[in-house]
Amino acid sequence: MLKRLVLDEIQSGFPLMRRPYEELAMRLGVREDAVFAAVRELRDEKTIRRIGASFNSRKLGYSSTLCALEVPGDAARVDRVAALVSAHTEVTHNYLRDNRYNLWFTIIARSHDEVDALLARIVQETGCANALNLPATRLYKIRVDFGNAKAADDAHVKLSGEPFDAELPFDRALVRWAQKDLVGKTPFDDGAAFIAAQTGENVEVACVIGRLEELKAQGVIRRFGAMVKHRRLGYLFNGMTVWDIDPARQDEVGRAFAELPFVSHCYARPRSDRWPYTLYGMVHAKTREELEEHVAKMRELARVEPQVLVSSREYKKTSPVYFEREGA
Repeated sequence: MLKRLVLDEIQSGFPLMRRPYEELAMRLGVREDAVFAAVRELRDEKTIRRIGASFNSRKLGYSSTLCALEVPGDAARVDRVAALVSAHTEVTHNYLRDNRYNLWFTIIARSHDEVDALLARIVQETGCANALNLPATRLYKIRVDFGNAKAADDAHVKLSGEPFDAELPFDRALVRWAQKDLVGKTPFDDGAAFIAAQTGENVEVACVIGRLEELKAQGVIRRFGAMVKHRRLGYLFNGMTVWDIDPARQDEVGRAFAELPFVSHCYARPRSDRWPYTLYGMVHAKTREELEEHVAKMRELARVEPQVLVSSREYKKTSPVYFEREGA
C-alpha cells in the first residue's frame, strides 16, 4: 500500500527540496526511511525507470519526430531491423505495432537536418524504403503520469525569470545532471556537486533547486519525478489512435482528447498521401475491453473512425540524452 501511495506522489510531485524524502514522509504520515525504502523497492522491481526531469526537447533547442517503417518479412527480420534502429542513441522509443507500418520509433537530435539525416541512414541500413517522417505540428497533451495524486506546488523560491540558455555552462550542466537517475536521499546536493565539477564554480544547493523551479515554470521541464514502466502497473494494452480529422475541427477534437484521463499524449502531425492521419492520441488500458471502451469515447468526440495501432512489443524505451557530446 505504501509503495502505491509513494508512486502516486512522486510521478509528478517529487519535492524540489533539499530532503525530498523527508517532505514525502510528512505528506504521507510515515518515516523518511520507509519512503526511501519503498522507492528502492520500486526501482528493484523495475517499476521506476528513473527519477529526474522530463524535458521539452524543443525548448532545449532540439528537434524530434515520430517515424515509421514498413518492415516486410517474418518476425526474425523485424527483430533484426528493430535492433538496427534501436542502436542509434538518438532513437528513444521503438515499438512494434499492428499495422502495415509496423515499426514506430522516435528520434530526438540537435537539429531538423540531423533528424532527417539519421532517418535516411536508418532507411539505408535496414533496406526499408517505405518510411514515414511525422514531426509534431501541434501539442495538445503530454502527461505520462499513472498516479492519482495531483502534482505538488513546489514554487517556494523567488524566480528570476531568466530563460534557459544552452550556452550557459550552468544550464547545460544542470540538464546533464537532471536527465540522469537521481538515487540518493539528498539528490540536489549531488546535483550541486556535479554542476560544480562541470563548471569549475562553487554551486549552492538552493541555486540548483531554484533553477529547476524556474525551468518548470518556463515549461522547459515538463515534470520532475519518477518515470515508470506502465506495463509494470498493469497497463498491458496500449494503442496509438490515429484520426483523419477535418482541419476546421482539429483543435476542437485535440483539446477534447487532451481532457480524457486515459490519453497520455495528443499531437497533430502532417498528413501525407501514404498516411492520411493528422491527429494522434496515445491510449493506455489494462484490458483489451477497456481499450475498446476508451476508443469508443474518443470516437464519439471525433465523429470519425480511427485506426488503433496496438503496441505488441517494446524494443526500446529510454529518456533522451541532451548535451552529452561537446558542442551538442
